[in-house]
Amino acid sequence: MPVDQTRESWKPGQDWLGAIEEINYIKELGREMGGEYGVARQHRGGRYTIRERIDKFLDPDSFFEAGPLVGGYEYDENGDLRDFTPGAFVMGMGQIDGRNIVIGGDDFTISGGSPHNVSKGASQFATPLASQYGLPYVQLIEGVGHSAKRDEEEGRMALPGGQTWWRHINLLNKVPVASGIMGSVAGAPAAFALLSHFTVMIKGQSQIFPSGPPVVRRAIGETFNKEELGGSKVHVYQSGQVDNEAEDEEDAFDQIKKFLSYLPDTTSDVTERVHNGDDPNRRVEELLRIIPENRKRGYNPRKLVKLVVDNGEFFEMRPHWGGAIITGFARVGGYAVGVVASDPYVMAGAMNGDAADKFTHFVDLCDGFNLPMLIFLDMPGFMLGSQAELNQTMRRGTRALIAAYEADVPKVEFNIRKSYGVAADAPNSMGEPAGVNMRFGWPAGEWGGIPIEGGVAAAYRREIESAENPEAHREMIENRLLRLRSPMKAAHNFDVIDLIDPRDTRRIAFRFIDAAQPMLKRLAQRPKRIIRP
Repeated sequence: MPVDQTRESWKPGQDWLGAIEEINYIKELGREMGGEYGVARQHRGGRYTIRERIDKFLDPDSFFEAGPLVGGYEYDENGDLRDFTPGAFVMGMGQIDGRNIVIGGDDFTISGGSPHNVSKGASQFATPLASQYGLPYVQLIEGVGHSAKRDEEEGRMALPGGQTWWRHINLLNKVPVASGIMGSVAGAPAAFALLSHFTVMIKGQSQIFPSGPPVVRRAIGETFNKEELGGSKVHVYQSGQVDNEAEDEEDAFDQIKKFLSYLPDTTSDVTERVHNGDDPNRRVEELLRIIPENRKRGYNPRKLVKLVVDNGEFFEMRPHWGGAIITGFARVGGYAVGVVASDPYVMAGAMNGDAADKFTHFVDLCDGFNLPMLIFLDMPGFMLGSQAELNQTMRRGTRALIAAYEADVPKVEFNIRKSYGVAADAPNSMGEPAGVNMRFGWPAGEWGGIPIEGGVAAAYRREIESAENPEAHREMIENRLLRLRSPMKAAHNFDVIDLIDPRDTRRIAFRFIDAAQPMLKRLAQRPKRIIRP
C-alpha cells in the first residue's frame, strides 16, 4: 500500500529514537492489512479480519506477534520507503485462559491471503515454535493458496518439492493442532487446515476444496457454487472431512478452546486434573430407568453420557457424521477422558464404514494424547445390506479393530445393552494379549456372536421353512434363545468384571480412571507416532 510520501525513512547513522519511530510506523502500516477497501470487503461478507480474530480468540493483551515487519516493500533512490504490502499471514504466541499457545492465520484482505510478492508462512516461526516449546497450535485459515501471478513475476513455474509439509506433519505427533476454517479455503491452506486434530467450519461462511468453482468448471465441466462444492453441509454432514460446524466465528473460537481444554500441551504430558465441584462418587438415580425394558425401544445416549460425566459437560466431535457412534470429551472426577457411546436411534447403533472411521480416528487421538477412554456400548454388530458392502464396512471395521488393539490407554467400558459380533470387539479390545479388559455389564445387557433374530434366521433356516407355520416356528425359536441372553450367565463365566447397578456407573468409572493416572504418565514417555487427522 502507498505510504506517506512526505515522510523520510530512518537511515543508518541517525539516532535510535528515529529507528524506533520507523519500526512503529511500519508496524502500523502492517496493522492496516489490505487497506480500507480490503477490510471493508471482509466486513461486508460478515467476516472478521485475521487481527480481529486473534484479538477475540486470545486473552486480552497476550498476543506477541512474529514478523510484523515482513512484507513486500519499495524504497526510492534516497532510501525512503514508498510502498509496503504486509505479509498476508499473521502469527505469534498468545494465551487462552492463561495457557500459552501458538496461533497463526491468513489475511484474506490482501490478495485472498496469497500476495504474490511476499513469502511469509507458519513454517517460518509458528510450527517450529509450537514444536520446540511444546505448545498447542491454532490455525485460523482463510486463504486461496498459490497465486499464478507469482509464477508470472518469477518467470517460471516451479516443480512442487514437498518440503512444505514435513515440519507441519511432524507437529501432529507432538502437540494438539486445531483449525478454524473461517471462509473460502483452497489449495495448500486447505491441506494445512485438514492436517489437524480438530477442525471446525462456519455454517454458510466456510468452504474448503482443493480448487474452487472456476477451476473445477474449467477442468471437468462441473458447475457448482462454493457452498455446493465445499460448504459445511458437504464436509461436516456428508463427507466427514471436517469435524464440527459452528454457528458463527465466536462459536468456532469457543469450540476450539473447549477441544484444547481436554488435551495436554504435548503428547509427552497428561492433562491436568480440574477440580470442578462434582463429587466423583455421586450416585446417578436416573440411570436406573434410562434403558427401556422393551429391548426394541431406544433411549437418549447423550443424556446417558451427560448424567455420568462431570456437571453434564460433554464436548462432542463429529456429531453429524458416522452417527451410530458418538465420540467426544468430558471429565470424570476432574480427569479428562475420551468418550465413545452407541446411538440406538441411528441404524440401531450398528457400525457402518463411516462410524468405523470415526471410531478409529478418535481412538488414535485419545491414545496419542494419553487420555483414558470411557465407553458406553450398545452395538448390534456391523451394518448389513448392499450399501454397507459398497461402503467397505468390514474393511473399515477391521481398521477400527487394529486401532483399538494398538491403543495403550486404558478403556473403562460399560455394556449398556447389545454387544454382538466383530463390530463390538473394537470397543471391547484389550489393547494387548495380557491386558485386563475393564468391562462392566448393566442388567439390560445381551451379548453374543450374532443378534438372536439374524442368528435364528441363518442357523434354523431349513427347520423354519419346513414348519407348518414358519413365522410362528421362527418366533418360538427366538423366544427360546432369548432366555439364554441373561447377563447373569455371562457374568458367571467372567465375561465382565461385574454386573453393576447402573446408578454406580460414575463411581466405578472414576475409581479406575483415577487408578490409571500413574500408568498414563508412564505412557506419555512412549516413542511418538503421528496422530493421523
